Amino acid sequence: MPQSSPRPLAVITGATGGLAPAVAHAFAAAGYRLALVSRPGRETALDPLVAELTAASAGTEVAVIGIDLLSPEDCLASFGRLEADMGPVSALLNLAGGFAMGGPVTHGAQALEHMLDLNLRTAVNATAALLPGMQSRASGFVAAVGANAVTAPAPGMTAYAASKGALAAFQRSLASEAAKHGVHVALLIPAGAIDTPGNRAAMPKADPARWIDPAALAEALLYLAGNRPRGRVHELVVTPG
Repeated sequence: MPQSSPRPLAVITGATGGLAPAVAHAFAAAGYRLALVSRPGRETALDPLVAELTAASAGTEVAVIGIDLLSPEDCLASFGRLEADMGPVSALLNLAGGFAMGGPVTHGAQALEHMLDLNLRTAVNATAALLPGMQSRASGFVAAVGANAVTAPAPGMTAYAASKGALAAFQRSLASEAAKHGVHVALLIPAGAIDTPGNRAAMPKADPARWIDPAALAEALLYLAGNRPRGRVHELVVTPG
């Protein structure tokens, strides 16, 4: 039987990624319990983040779970076990994703499939596993992170832009469908590079002061999660300045 708790439960996918720590800290500080999702076998990589969260927010309940987000079956089974242990999920934050240069014309169809796997199918499978329960409770929040490449095309990003465009279309359509059942669906769009360790390593000559602070994106997700039913914001663009 799940433990009863007055605190809402937020699931963060892509928890080993660069944006996840800021989002986890923000939601923990706002009173959420957390379930951090990694790829199977990478759960221990989250030990430092769990220690930080526990130290920063006394009493915060943090669970770590390895899920193959490309497997609809694993998503259904694993999220089912999670809710059986911790209770219903209030917020699903689809942060899992990735970036690679190229596209189907220059690098073959596999380049597009790889980006669709990372940026679209992970969110679709996690959402499909948790949304029915949210709709049955007429309560919940589902967010995903888009990309500036969808509206501001750049050379060499065909597959990435296509996958993020598909994700944006999915979220926008789902927002209309889920609203009828009391569930809020939103899309967060960082209009620029995010200041993460990965981006700093990939672009050592760039000035990170011109990039978006992950804390700003975390605050934006909290804002979206707290929208009032009669005044929803379904899409929010965050710029570097």
